Amino acid sequence: MGIATRVDNRIRRYKRRATMAAKWANYTLGNTRPWTYPDRMYLESTNICNLRCIMCPTGLGQVTRKKGFIDYDLFRQVVDEMAPHVKATTLHIWGEPLLHPRIVEMIAYCREKGLHAEISTNATLLTPEISQEILEAGLGTIYLCLDGTRPETYEKIRRSADFEETRANILRFIELRHAGGYPRPEVKVQIIEIQPTLDEIEEFGRIWRMPGVDRVNVKAFDSWGDQVEDISGLRPEKEIALPPRFHCPNLWYHVHIYWDGTLMSCDRDFNASYPLGNVANGVMKAWRGPQMAELRRKHLRNDLENVPSCSKCVEWAWWKPTLFTAQGNIPVQHS
Repeated sequence: MGIATRVDNRIRRYKRRATMAAKWANYTLGNTRPWTYPDRMYLESTNICNLRCIMCPTGLGQVTRKKGFIDYDLFRQVVDEMAPHVKATTLHIWGEPLLHPRIVEMIAYCREKGLHAEISTNATLLTPEISQEILEAGLGTIYLCLDGTRPETYEKIRRSADFEETRANILRFIELRHAGGYPRPEVKVQIIEIQPTLDEIEEFGRIWRMPGVDRVNVKAFDSWGDQVEDISGLRPEKEIALPPRFHCPNLWYHVHIYWDGTLMSCDRDFNASYPLGNVANGVMKAWRGPQMAELRRKHLRNDLENVPSCSKCVEWAWWKPTLFTAQGNIPVQHS
């Protein structure tokens, strides 16, 4: 590595640290209209899913908002605006992203714009053809979800899926990546920590720590704002020790956009019961707009009775930003 490259890398690191410090200042001071950009973007390709999973509001028929796919022109507009400012985007929130007919184009467009893109997939649709296309499109990270080590566990959780077929899809994706010598995507095989999986988590780690798997993720249980009794009942622990309430970092560090352009506080508002505007006229115009500012004020005052996804939520405590770090809504990671 030459001197110029080392200097350039050092300058980028300093700029990143300065940017993170500014974000932290906005959060810590409770600025309801931050002058900084969000650190991370969540972009919903679709809220349609092919499974009926027991830990998911979609799978339990709780999602009543309109179903659809993000318009490709809206997608490009959002990426064009935000790619220079956010470090990564998901191409999923609710729904199965591989159902979107243009998901591979979306991945490739993010890569073209220098934006690290991620998808989380139930892997039931991960055919050899779509796997190869994803590899060639340049996806940054893929979460391959297989909740259980036994067919009876997995199929009880991921209803309408077949354990052996999904497992084969995951193994084939890993093999194709290795055979093609693709450095990306980073492959994360994931299990969710819920009551039915507790006895299999250790075994899951042993099975999937293999060449071609960059990380085995044990994803923390998410109650989705404790709004669905059947989901709350899957919590692996009976009691939760929470710190004193602090204002939710999601509102300062993340931006969540549903397929129709609706700006949300986070994915726990799965029915868009508290919409915060629309990004059709600009993501940052909405993110710094009056509705988002008012919700930030409500969090600062802990006045959340009329915000269904926030009033009973405990996931605000998952993370708290520091001066130079912001790692939120990420699974617990195991090497």
